This record gives sequence, structure tokens and C-alpha cells, in this order.
Amino acid sequence: MVWLRKIFLKVKGLVLLLSLFMLLYNAQAQKKEQLSSGAFSSYDKIFSGDVNKINLPDYLDGPHFFWGKNNKVKVWYVSHKHSNNTMEVKEKIVNVKKDSVRFKGLFGDKNRYWLKKQKPEPGQSEYSEVDSIMVVGDVHGEFNTMEKLLVANKVISAKGDWIFGKNHLVFVGDIFDRGDQVTEALYFIRRISRLAREKGGRVHLILGNHEVMVLMNDSRYIAPKYRNLSKRLLTNYYNFYAENTDLGRWLRSLNAVLKINDKLFVHGGLSYDVVEKKLSINQINKDIRYSLLNARSMSAKELKKKIYFPGNPLWYRGYMMESRYYSRITESEVDEVLKYYNVKQIMFGHTELEEISFLFQKKLCALNVPMGYVQFRPQILLIVGDQFYRCLLNGEKEYIK
Repeated sequence: MVWLRKIFLKVKGLVLLLSLFMLLYNAQAQKKEQLSSGAFSSYDKIFSGDVNKINLPDYLDGPHFFWGKNNKVKVWYVSHKHSNNTMEVKEKIVNVKKDSVRFKGLFGDKNRYWLKKQKPEPGQSEYSEVDSIMVVGDVHGEFNTMEKLLVANKVISAKGDWIFGKNHLVFVGDIFDRGDQVTEALYFIRRISRLAREKGGRVHLILGNHEVMVLMNDSRYIAPKYRNLSKRLLTNYYNFYAENTDLGRWLRSLNAVLKINDKLFVHGGLSYDVVEKKLSINQINKDIRYSLLNARSMSAKELKKKIYFPGNPLWYRGYMMESRYYSRITESEVDEVLKYYNVKQIMFGHTELEEISFLFQKKLCALNVPMGYVQFRPQILLIVGDQFYRCLLNGEKEYIK
């Protein structure tokens, strides 16, 4: 009977071990499924119910500047009060008599904003002799986490001043959607861009697919906060970023591909298709800006054929997975892309992963580690020459071999 008991205990142990293994496997599978879903926002995680019944803590969203005739600008702040779940628009009209005017924030907003009559000109798309580059993956409205990362890693001070010298900061797109601090993030980027220029540095926001979606009136992925706000104000979320808005003007002037030193920065990726189509960096940027300013002049079929083909730089995921439209890219194809653009590496976001990681012997760098999720370590990438570091919330830097 003793030997039978021993066998029973061994079998029981194996069953427990197998159960533990299956539990871990299912948890990992669920995590992978969650990663591929793209639904990354701490607010998304806890929200359920009727979007019309959302009652968030007090907030002030804005300012939103709408350019009208005779250089008059309508200013909107949207004020929400939790106590009685009310929302109102606080409005002011500003007459821009000079080429530009500095607007002092209202209703407790302590920031300052520049209103310029002239629409923003596209920035240059190539830079050289930059010592250090800090790169931020998809923010998706998680402004607080993004700001903490930049403070902890000495890009900005605790007071919001630029302390990164003559170096460059790059956001690889997707500031919009899922999170509920999109407005704050956009104005933050505009403000530190101005501060960086004063110190000889540069800040770049390149377009992601979620910027383009909102600018083309596709609001499927906006946070419940903005969905609720739009419904209650009887307006479309797109209207806050239309061509007559100050933020809309700026966003439509941005590039989608950027080259700094021997590295390329793009949201989705540069597929072999762009080489076959012989698309230069400037041509890609020009085409995408054209689509945002003249979307109504091109049919959906024309847009897809010329600009938003399956391997286009904003939506492409072929560096990490295949789709029904394309296979996963091969290393020889990666080499052809690098050779065509005369670079060593391509830095990209869009496709989620758990750590900033390199692919194909450090030729590609994936940056999109979801922000605002407790199970992921928020991180940004520091490039110093050909050295790469994961930069964490506590200020630690991990060298990437």
C-alpha cells in the first residue's frame, strides 16, 4: 500500500504541475490576444456601460482655437463638473490684429499659446550631426506617463523646461485615441518644441495612423471621454481638429517619415513596396499631407492606390507579422529598404510588444510598449551614436545589446 500511495502522490504532483503550466500558458495566450487587439488604455480597461452616462472627475478640455473670417479666432474650453455631471462650453473671441498674438490661458489654464495668422509650414525631413535622440513610442492619450518618462530621463525638468540641449526628441505617432489626455499631450509637444528650438534642440511629431484617422473623420477609437463630450455638445470629434482649427492646421503640416543621421523614424514601417514604387522621404511626406488637405478631391480608391496601399508607412505591420495583404518582410528586403534610404536602422511604433526590441540584427527597432498598463514597464529609447538604451520611469537606463 505504501508504494501505491507514493505513486498516487507522484501522479498528483504531476497533475498540479500540469495545471500550473496550463494556467500560465492560458494567461500568456490571453496576454498575447490582448496585445494583438490594440486596445491599450487604463480607462478602456475599467469602462463598461452606456457612453451617455459617463461622469468623469472635473476636467477642463482645451483650448480649442477655431479660425474664422477677418482673423477672428473663436476659443473654446469644455468644462465638465462631476458633482452634477454637467458640461458647458466657455467661449471667447480673439481678434488677431498682428501676424501673431500670445494667448493667455483662461479658466485656470496657466499655459500660454501662440496664435499665428500664417499656417505652419512643413518642417524639414532630414537632419544630420545630432548627438543624442530620445524616441517615444505610441502615447495614445497617456500624457501623464509620457511626461513622467521625459522628466525621469532628463529631457525636460520637473517644471517642464527643456534640458536636453541641442539633441532631438522624436514621437513616432499615435498621440490620438484610446487614452483621455490627447489634448494635453498635443499642447505639451507644441510647447516643448518651441522651448527646444530656443536651446538649439528639436522636437518632432511624425504622423501615425490614428492622427490620420481623426483628421479624416474616423473617430472609432476615441476614448469614452471624447465620445461622451462630442455627443453632449452635438458635434463631431473631428471638428476639434478640422482644417479651420489651430491644432488641425499644425497636424496637417507634419511629416510621416523622418531621417536623423543614419536612422529613419516612421510610425508603421517602410515596406519593400516603397522601394518598388521609388518613393523618396519627401514624396511620402508630400503625398500624405496632400491626402489630409485634399481628401475630398480623391476617391477612396485613388487614396488607397496612391497613398494608403497595404504596405504604406502608417499602417504597415510587416516587420513583425503577416497579413492577408502582405507576408512578413525578409531580411534581404529589409536590406534593400535600408540601402534605398541610405540608413542603418529604422525605428517604428504601431505594432505592440512588451519591451523595446531590435529585429534582424539591430536593423529594425520596435518601440510601441503600451503606456498606462500596470503589466508593462513604460519605456522610451535613447540613441547615442550607435548605442541604444531603454529608459524607464525611475530614470534607469538599460543598455540594449
